[in-house]
Amino acid sequence: MKGNIPAHIFAGLVSLKYLDLSSNLFDGHFSFSAFANLSKLEIIDLSNNEELFIHLDGGKFVPSFQLRFLILSHCNLDASTLARPAFLASQYKLEALDLSHNNLKGNFPNWLFKNLTRLTYLNLRNTSMTGALQFPNHPNAVMSIVDLSMNFLNGSIPTDIGTIFPNMTALNLSSNHLTGNIPSSLGNMSNLRHLDLSNNNLSGEVPKSLMLDCTELFSLKLSNNNLHGKLLGTDHSHASPVFVYLDGNNFTGTLRSFLSQQQRLVMLDVHNNQLSGIIPENIGNVSDLTILKLAGNHFHGQIPHHLCNLTNLHVLDLASNILSGSLPPCFRSSELVLLNFAGNFLTGTIPSGYFHNSSLAALDVSNNQLSGKLPRQIGDHMSLDILVLSGNSLEGPIPIELCKLQSLHVLDLSQNNLSGSIPSCFGKMHFRKPNSAVLGFLYIFYGGYHSSLPVDMSVEVDFYAIILVDLSTKGNLYAYATDHLLQMSAMDLSANKLIGNIPPEIGNLHELVQLNLSHNQLTGPIPETFSKLNQIESLDISHNQLSGVIPRQLAQLHFLEVFLVAYNNLSGCTPDFKGQFATFGVSSYEGNIGLHGPPLDQTCTSDSNPTVEVEENQDNSNVEDDIIFFAILAASFVTGFWGCIAFLLCHHIGQHIHSILDDFADSLTVRILMAAHKQTRVQRNRK
Repeated sequence: MKGNIPAHIFAGLVSLKYLDLSSNLFDGHFSFSAFANLSKLEIIDLSNNEELFIHLDGGKFVPSFQLRFLILSHCNLDASTLARPAFLASQYKLEALDLSHNNLKGNFPNWLFKNLTRLTYLNLRNTSMTGALQFPNHPNAVMSIVDLSMNFLNGSIPTDIGTIFPNMTALNLSSNHLTGNIPSSLGNMSNLRHLDLSNNNLSGEVPKSLMLDCTELFSLKLSNNNLHGKLLGTDHSHASPVFVYLDGNNFTGTLRSFLSQQQRLVMLDVHNNQLSGIIPENIGNVSDLTILKLAGNHFHGQIPHHLCNLTNLHVLDLASNILSGSLPPCFRSSELVLLNFAGNFLTGTIPSGYFHNSSLAALDVSNNQLSGKLPRQIGDHMSLDILVLSGNSLEGPIPIELCKLQSLHVLDLSQNNLSGSIPSCFGKMHFRKPNSAVLGFLYIFYGGYHSSLPVDMSVEVDFYAIILVDLSTKGNLYAYATDHLLQMSAMDLSANKLIGNIPPEIGNLHELVQLNLSHNQLTGPIPETFSKLNQIESLDISHNQLSGVIPRQLAQLHFLEVFLVAYNNLSGCTPDFKGQFATFGVSSYEGNIGLHGPPLDQTCTSDSNPTVEVEENQDNSNVEDDIIFFAILAASFVTGFWGCIAFLLCHHIGQHIHSILDDFADSLTVRILMAAHKQTRVQRNRK
């Protein structure tokens, strides 16, 4: 539904108890004074009406009802809703309050915990709150679920928080500016199941009481803080969380003792810490492990084959460690979706079994010391989306069997020793940006419902795994998270030994965003079909042996941000200096001796040279014709003149005339020759 909510429709609904107008397209302004006569009203849900402006205290009316549940998330509430709480403060029977995703601003509303003594569920997520956390001094045994995440709260977490809320089951203070230590009083929350303190500036060690006394702990998220110490702060933990996020801290130590006590683990994320030692063999005993992320630590030794025992493993990320030895060949029939071994010291070949795993969506073994040829045996039902093998010593031709990977939209084979030509069948692949997230299954939501809540008040716990893939794109090296890679398509074959022409079929990849064929030995022209790469943003074919002209049709590429054809054998004119091509400097074209035009030159003369040569030939021809004409004229005159003289000499009377005419003839001959010479100079100056 859409449009305004007419206030008059509620006038006669005096028996109304439950009002749900959520997830519509209502707009305009709406005042709660429309409910003034609804004395039996207990539940109001107007959530997910983002164009609806709601005024709780409109008209300063005195409500005749006492609400139990008020859900107003994703609306447009008055910014003063929490600052002047006349209406909310009067609802002393309120059990659940959700004002999340509203721009309320103002300081943390500590009055809520004083006035609303029956409140069990409070969600003020993403409401632009500021200030420090201030809780009441007396215990509150009712409060169960609190979400204050994604705000601007600062200061430290109150040291007595566990004493004030002893029956808390879910606490989310993530994505704020909190500092200081994690209070040990959290151990008093014996019923705590979900704790999220991630993305703050917390320091110190994880208190032992948290792991000893919170025996019901189901998910623990302490990511991206400044925590240190041994993993989880104790070697004698009683708590056994199912989902553990400790990434982005400074934890040290090994995994062996921790894993021996965590038999219920489904997800373990400790990437980007200072952990060391080997990956213990007892990891194979954690049979329910689904997501394992150990990247960015100091683990060494070989990858244990005991990982093969984890038949439920979906995500394995061991990137950026000091691991050596060969790749484990045991993942052929597993349930793996993401496999990342990038940035280690692994040797040997890529097991062909990886290309028979129909569930595998992303494989990254880049920046190792792998050798051998690319596997030719690829499963018919392989659904690989991301394949990154760059930065190794792989050799031989690119097998045409790669063209069977029709789901592929990111292919990076750069910085290897691959030879031969680029398979033309690449042009029959799609490299299509997916419409839906391939990794959507990794977003797991736990529905933690309070028994008395009639509506779905779930605690959102986003469990997701991200594999980092390095791609040389747009002139720089970027680290792309998988969820971003899913929205793009790229092919990088740079820094190899590829030869031959660029297949014109590559132009059929209409959704390709990035193409890098630089630093090879490619020859022939730039295909005119590149003009069909409608979505291309980065095109790098520099440092090859390409020849011919730059196709003018490339001016149709309106999304192009990086264009590099430098250091080839190109000639002719650069593309018209307008549109996207007006943004490319000399570095895009340099190193091509026969290439002219802006930004290299102000003018391009390659088309005018033939015309100049023709005019020059014509001018020379005209000069030669004029010289011959005057020479004949002079010779005819001299012959006729001396013929007359010979006749006159026969008579003595003509002897005197001979002297006069002789002087006249000499003078006339000189004048004719001078005129001919002058005409020749004029013709030459026309050039």
